[in-house]
Amino acid sequence: MQLLIEAGNTFVKVAIFSEEEGIRIIGKYPSKQLELVLEPLLLEKIKRIVFASVGPVEVENAIQRIAAQTGIPAMQVKTPAQDFGVRNAYQEYQYLGVDRWLTLVSVFQRIQKSTVIIDIGTALTFDVLNQQGEHLGGWIAPGYQLMMSSVLENTAKVFSDREHSEAIQFADNTADGLKNGCRAALLGLIEFGLQEAEHLLKEKPLVILCGGGVQHLPKCFIEMHNQRSELVLEGLALYAKYRE
Repeated sequence: MQLLIEAGNTFVKVAIFSEEEGIRIIGKYPSKQLELVLEPLLLEKIKRIVFASVGPVEVENAIQRIAAQTGIPAMQVKTPAQDFGVRNAYQEYQYLGVDRWLTLVSVFQRIQKSTVIIDIGTALTFDVLNQQGEHLGGWIAPGYQLMMSSVLENTAKVFSDREHSEAIQFADNTADGLKNGCRAALLGLIEFGLQEAEHLLKEKPLVILCGGGVQHLPKCFIEMHNQRSELVLEGLALYAKYRE
């Protein structure tokens, strides 16, 4: 068995991978609790830790320290120029976030089709992949919560007091005006991006949605497309299975 760790800015996702059983999700935890979470797991027959991090260097250091203390080898996955049939669009390839790289690899290994991957978390990332495995670039924008907080923190009389409704409509109060404006900004970026991607690819791409922020899109839009929740862990599992 191998331990998979997807480390973000605030949370880490942990899973167990074996070739017989595939990926078994353990859970999502605050980064500060990582050592407490890993301690009982490492009592199992873990032969290697495979991890990727877009979080602070302290998280990476903690994983490496735990690996050294337990004598379990650790492999940190970093973004390459190409691997698993995917070619990175970035000339300075190492600057493409490893989370984005792993989603590209995971999707291409399953689906050799023109695809747009939209991941909405703290940030929204939008990546275009053609059927030959060429990453054609993408966008990064604030996610829903980041847009909301940037307005709330920088304006004295704007507030938000409840969850948003399903409809994205013009509002007659400040709280709904902010929420619907942020959701409309997300949807507008996505719809414009899909138009540009279709023009670039010369065909209509498959659209994959992932990340917790997908819930802020209209249900009718979500239902039109594919949802996948663990693409980064699936990418890590490929590295666990096929890379030394």
